[in-house]
Amino acid sequence: MKQDIPLTERQKVILQAIINTYITTAEAVGSRTIAKKMAFRLSPASIRNVMSDLEEMGYICQPHTSAGRIPTDTGYRVYVDNLMEIRRVELEEQHHIEELYRSRVKQLEDLFELSSRLLSILTHYTAVVQTPRMETETIKHVELVPLSSGKTLVLLVTNIGGIRKQVAILPEAMTTSEIDQLATFLNKKLQALSFASARALMGSFDDSADPQDKRLAALGLSLLSELLAENGERYVYLEGRENIFDQPEFRNLDRLRPLLRVFDEKRLLNELLEYCIPEDMPINVCIRIGSENPLDDARECSIVVSPYRIGGRATGAIGVIGPTRMQYSRASSLVAFVAGQLGHVLTELSGGD
Repeated sequence: MKQDIPLTERQKVILQAIINTYITTAEAVGSRTIAKKMAFRLSPASIRNVMSDLEEMGYICQPHTSAGRIPTDTGYRVYVDNLMEIRRVELEEQHHIEELYRSRVKQLEDLFELSSRLLSILTHYTAVVQTPRMETETIKHVELVPLSSGKTLVLLVTNIGGIRKQVAILPEAMTTSEIDQLATFLNKKLQALSFASARALMGSFDDSADPQDKRLAALGLSLLSELLAENGERYVYLEGRENIFDQPEFRNLDRLRPLLRVFDEKRLLNELLEYCIPEDMPINVCIRIGSENPLDDARECSIVVSPYRIGGRATGAIGVIGPTRMQYSRASSLVAFVAGQLGHVLTELSGGD
């Protein structure tokens, strides 16, 4: 919920004008520039007085003695929560995005790649898309493909079209017919189960009265144990990292290097996304500005993130990373809209409503 801020209407208007101007120009904003933009007449001297008050309050700062002012992280937060004009994605752009999802998604990887590339192109920032939480996926199909030398290719297909695969060594000599029998058993027992439920069920056959079921369950658990194992780190698709080089703030390599470290480490990206969107958090868009980010290496930038939902449940995150001088209104609208499209397609793939 937005909270009232201790600013007069004049201070709000001038702060909004400073931030909007700085977002567009990337140059410190002076009183004469603001005077030309004001809807009501104020002298540069009067504007300078208001700017001095805003600086004392911590909403703007003066990078150099003779320069104009630029927003602080606190100023951006006030702007985002109270002053920013929310702009919906234009209908023509919505239809274009919807058509891309209808025509270009052939498999799950296409879906995540399209989402990250699309956001990167539309916002000119770096886009990130996190794959779904494992516990939200269920088993759709298991396939065993016999190979030579006692090995088999194990394919596990999930309800949203994800494919996990590995080459496994058979724990005992098996004919092709016996391998097919094992695959039939696994599909009958595991279909529509979560990974955790599948692991538990396979282990429960230790007490089975049917020796054949017990044997097949033990064989199946041996082949699938690695694919069903808990894996806390999810893959993150990242697109448009080169866009950060176009931002004037990051022409200084000392400011750029920490952010590139975040881009290069999947663990850090996951940590950043999960901080913005905690599990089951009922939020449409989360904006973290500069120093609000949990990672020291990400405190020169802002991140706009939205959860995407499968069947109404938040299961992953999608967003953009850019300078604190970000077009927050457009970025948040696009991130939320693309997140909705991604969740809609994933829900259809999963067979949900």
